[in-house]
Amino acid sequence: MTGSVNPANNSYVNREPYITVSEFLNSPIGATVDTTNLVPDGNYASQTAALQALIYMASADADNICLGALGTLCATLNTEQGQFRANRQGQIVVHPAYWPILEVDSFSVGTSPSGQTVVPVTAATCWIEERQFTIVNSGYLNTSNGPLSFGAVSTQTSAKQFCTYTYINGWFNQFLSAGISAGATTLTIPSYVGLYPGMSFTIWDGSMTETVTVSPTWTQSTTVTLASPTTFQHSQGVNVSTLPASVKQAVIHLTVAAIKQRGEGGLVIAETGEPTGVGGGKGDSSMQDIDRAIELLRPFLQVWGRT
Repeated sequence: MTGSVNPANNSYVNREPYITVSEFLNSPIGATVDTTNLVPDGNYASQTAALQALIYMASADADNICLGALGTLCATLNTEQGQFRANRQGQIVVHPAYWPILEVDSFSVGTSPSGQTVVPVTAATCWIEERQFTIVNSGYLNTSNGPLSFGAVSTQTSAKQFCTYTYINGWFNQFLSAGISAGATTLTIPSYVGLYPGMSFTIWDGSMTETVTVSPTWTQSTTVTLASPTTFQHSQGVNVSTLPASVKQAVIHLTVAAIKQRGEGGLVIAETGEPTGVGGGKGDSSMQDIDRAIELLRPFLQVWGRT
């Protein structure tokens, strides 16, 4: 391969749905639509698979609303690059594409793309805030008061530096790899990206939903040690995440809208319990669900365009 490759093209890949089929079916919002004929004359397995596909698409739509084409609300390790100027204190302040910033893993800087120097990322060299991080002056970066340089970084405010960095942003969002019993002190997940010792997260399981806390002594791995035992048993595939409930509610609304928009329209369960058809026009009730979803996702908007 020749030429230069944008490292960000290999990032933003940790995409997961934000609700399960059970969460949708057991929600008051999901219960307003008929999900038994998503596949005409299909069996239970095919209806469930079709609903799962709609949930995946609704979750992707939530990502697109909040973060545009590339980003995801799921915690993910991203690689980005850009050109930045050092301020008068010899600090480089970086606003990555997405927030909240959970962790900065690496940072390189130089006066040319091929001449970047690795800056060790430690508590002494990197200050992290929700939407920006600062590479600060340290013993490793030898600054000066004049228009000279510190390390590979020029302190001239007019001189841009080429920077490449990796960071973790978003919300932890995974699913149990195996069921656990009540009183469990460990659980297994496919990925621990975005999860840290001492962090609390929710096991979303209907009436057995509970919040648990990671042990402060946990060493990051796919086997998570809890600070205290679980109250309930939970099945494989149950969602575990730090996502706010409003995001889940928004995805349920988007899934309902997709069901209503299938073909000519969808079936809505009336107060009498009878399914009633709804049209697929712009003014139908699916637009109300979309508008409600956008309203719920508004606090998470990071790409201003769809409001």
